[in-house]
Amino acid sequence: MIEHLEKIISSDLIINDKPYNIEKNFQYPWQWINNMDIFFKNIESSFSEIENVVIDDSNGPVHISNSAIIEPFVVLNGPLFIGKNCLIKSHSNITNSIINNNCKVKGEVHTSIFQPFSNKAHEGFIGHSFIASWVNLGAGTTTSNLKNNYSNVSVKWNGELLNTESIFFGSVIGEHVKTSIGTNLNTGTIVEMGSNVVSQTFPPRHIPSFSFFYNGKVSKISFEDFKDTASKAMLRRNMDFSSVESIFFDLYKKD
Repeated sequence: MIEHLEKIISSDLIINDKPYNIEKNFQYPWQWINNMDIFFKNIESSFSEIENVVIDDSNGPVHISNSAIIEPFVVLNGPLFIGKNCLIKSHSNITNSIINNNCKVKGEVHTSIFQPFSNKAHEGFIGHSFIASWVNLGAGTTTSNLKNNYSNVSVKWNGELLNTESIFFGSVIGEHVKTSIGTNLNTGTIVEMGSNVVSQTFPPRHIPSFSFFYNGKVSKISFEDFKDTASKAMLRRNMDFSSVESIFFDLYKKD
């Protein structure tokens, strides 16, 4: 299982801007999402009133880092953690979520976890989902988090179809994944790391790591192409891909 998780995140799981020790009985992303209250046990509300921003901590704490920027006309509903250097753009509605450091978010986010340095800078709904680091979600990217027949959501994980034991679950999106504008992801979609999704219809519910999905077909991305894009993305945040290149190259060879 841990080996498969490496196809999603290459480094520590970050929760509330701190490394989180993954427990043996609490090791799947859908378990983190469907037990969000656990992550807020030691979190207290920490925010100042912000003009033209609605903050409601009646259902749980709302923690906003002092270095986070919250633009006007935003609704924030606890429990909620917004980490260091985050930007929450105007007309966003965020509920029961963890937005770790250096993320940019706009639109509607419900019961989701964003790892550091990920972008959802435009409208679209992300629900009951796990977004790894260095993800960029194109405008209008939306996750379905509830099936029409209200049955439990299953996901393809390490070659097996696993029952999440919940009617609510959206997507797991791995590190350095890019989605095009208007991307719609079905319930229980797993997009492994380093992939590029270009689709105006629902792509497959499992996309292997370092894949390019376009025109209904999945092809393998070369490591050099992946490296080039990842380097440019990280440089925009003053980070150096060469410091982690060997980790990704080893994962690429395993895939």
